[in-house]
Amino acid sequence: MPWQGTGAQDKQLWQALDEALNRQGWPKQRLAAAINNDKRALEAIKTWGDGSKSVIDDGTLARWHANGVTKARSHKKQVIYEFFERTATPRTSLYRPADGLPAGLAAFAAQFSDRIKEPFADDLSSLDGVYRVFRPAWTIPKLSHERILISRLKIETSGGFTRFREYQNYQDPDSPNIKIDQTDDGAVLTMGRNFVFFGIGRDGHGCKIYTSWKYYPLPKAGVKVQQLIGSMMGINGMGPHLSYQFVASRTSDKWENIDMGIFRPPHEHITVDILAELGFGEL
Repeated sequence: MPWQGTGAQDKQLWQALDEALNRQGWPKQRLAAAINNDKRALEAIKTWGDGSKSVIDDGTLARWHANGVTKARSHKKQVIYEFFERTATPRTSLYRPADGLPAGLAAFAAQFSDRIKEPFADDLSSLDGVYRVFRPAWTIPKLSHERILISRLKIETSGGFTRFREYQNYQDPDSPNIKIDQTDDGAVLTMGRNFVFFGIGRDGHGCKIYTSWKYYPLPKAGVKVQQLIGSMMGINGMGPHLSYQFVASRTSDKWENIDMGIFRPPHEHITVDILAELGFGEL
């Protein structure tokens, strides 16, 4: 949305600032440097002719964060609001990557907007949280029936949109030369009674699709889904691309405390029900 200097936009700007500083842990000096190194931000501030050689300093960011932005100069707020709209580093709720998308995609979205928005209409905040994801380990196909991969999954809802991040970082214990470090980010939507996760790898070489048709408990306001079960397909390199069963179990552990890797049962987190859902039989 173009900058209009409304109270709502002031709140959005402060929220983006808080997300960068608190949720993502950016030091104020680093954020100020990122803004001041942004060519479009510098060009915009120069057009106002206030004599500034930079957009903002870390002290001003600290005051904005502590006291709010209502009394800040409007043109400064506009420049930083627009910076947050176009930057993914740090990525905040203001991020609007439209400038980098093909014009034809925007036209398509406008033409079919009613159909496109339907899968995103449901409130999926009952999925929000951190999960362990269990699935057959894929790095050595002939061993996939006896080894289980554990990765991290985080689901978040903001502004009516639910997104996810899946992260796997490990060394294959049966082939130490295989080292995996993959992060996929994407959208969560509904199709019928299915949850669909579509993510694109940060390395730009692949994507993952998860479909969950079995979950417990049923999602509703105030009730958090504890487990998601379904199948997933990773698409990377030459095919064929096979699908695997997966189980995602909610955990109270912090994201950074979830051990990732390939494990053979028995394992403290690989329960009988998870083995059954993955087709591994009993412990």
